[in-house]
Amino acid sequence: MAETSIYETSYAQRRRYPRPDQVPQTDIAIIGGGLTGISAALTLAEAGRRVTVLEAGRVGAGGSGRNGGHLCQGWSSDFAKISRQLSAEDADIAWQTGMEAVDLVTSRIQAYDIDCEVRFGYLHAALHSRQMRDLDDEQAEWEARGYTHFIRLEGQDAMSDHIGSTAYVGALHDTGCGHIQPLKYLHGLAAAASAAGAVICEDTPVRSIRRGRTKTLVLDDGTEISAPTVLLCGNAYLADVGLPEMKAKLAPVTSSVLATRPLSENLVKQLLPTGAAVADCNAALNYYRIDADNRMVFGGRASYSNVQFGDIEADLRRRMAVVFPILAEAEAEQVWSGRIGITVNRIPHYGRTDDDIYFVQGFSGHGVALSGLSGKIMGEEVIGDSTRFDVMSSLLHMPFPGGPLRTPALALGMAWFKLRDRLKL
Repeated sequence: MAETSIYETSYAQRRRYPRPDQVPQTDIAIIGGGLTGISAALTLAEAGRRVTVLEAGRVGAGGSGRNGGHLCQGWSSDFAKISRQLSAEDADIAWQTGMEAVDLVTSRIQAYDIDCEVRFGYLHAALHSRQMRDLDDEQAEWEARGYTHFIRLEGQDAMSDHIGSTAYVGALHDTGCGHIQPLKYLHGLAAAASAAGAVICEDTPVRSIRRGRTKTLVLDDGTEISAPTVLLCGNAYLADVGLPEMKAKLAPVTSSVLATRPLSENLVKQLLPTGAAVADCNAALNYYRIDADNRMVFGGRASYSNVQFGDIEADLRRRMAVVFPILAEAEAEQVWSGRIGITVNRIPHYGRTDDDIYFVQGFSGHGVALSGLSGKIMGEEVIGDSTRFDVMSSLLHMPFPGGPLRTPALALGMAWFKLRDRLKL
């Protein structure tokens, strides 16, 4: 299995951001050079703040450059889980915040002229009648709040215009969601942040943080960088610098992706005639799309124990062939894995300490759009507009049960949901 994603391979000539030759003077240090951290840096730099991004590897080496490229509206959970914790006014703020996620991507693509292969159209696909009923409930809830991008599809005749598969009983076709080449998008944001004055440092791991009015970030070689304000933007890749209150409420999940070699135009038209991305409604879902090079990019096989047993490529190929039998013998170009951070309620966990350390984590599979939006919200909070950060950080997040055994406990719980999906309960 390749360690690098297809995005890294096909965008090998992307810009480098060197480790600093001297200790940067900064007001805000951001740990993590993914979509959250770079988005926060862009927001802060454009507001005239001195900001430094410290990335342990290369920009996008974590989940931001290893995901499926799916661009999804809203939150990664039933909105009722959010709204019932909030006043009607704050629930409206939370709803509009979730709806801004994709709009922010498209506005930044336009503003910074980012070529990231964006395409709209998305199928939320139901494998059986219970899932179709769930989609109907979602459509009713979203449309009651003014969302106008859903088209309900039921039966093979309705589905055939969008997908050449008999695996599903129906879907919601969503014109407000789509897909992108995420690493190209991230590097477009990084270039804009750098142009606005942000200092971005690659290959600069932070090993520890000494707390206080001014924080001291200790790098892997012992170099110390001081900053009054720190943003923790590494999600499931924060390693040893995450706060205790973060670690208990986040579970890392390993998800894997397969990219085929380029397919013929005729085959692409058979598989996904409208170019829509697709995700099914299972708890451990399959998600896929055709990229700009006509490769099927097929993700799934989530490991909640973070131990990958067996042949990952063979398992992904089997999953892909269930949906598209014609791809059973398709040659794989690349297979890779990455970590997703999830919370108990699948809602991102925002927080701030008394000594000005800010964090957000747990995008639960919706990170391409939500992570960038969350970075902007963190930037707004630091600048002085706390409206959205205060609403989102007020949401209750339970720790994962089991303490140090939370990973096997999560795997056991997910086994039930997978069985439920197989039995179509």
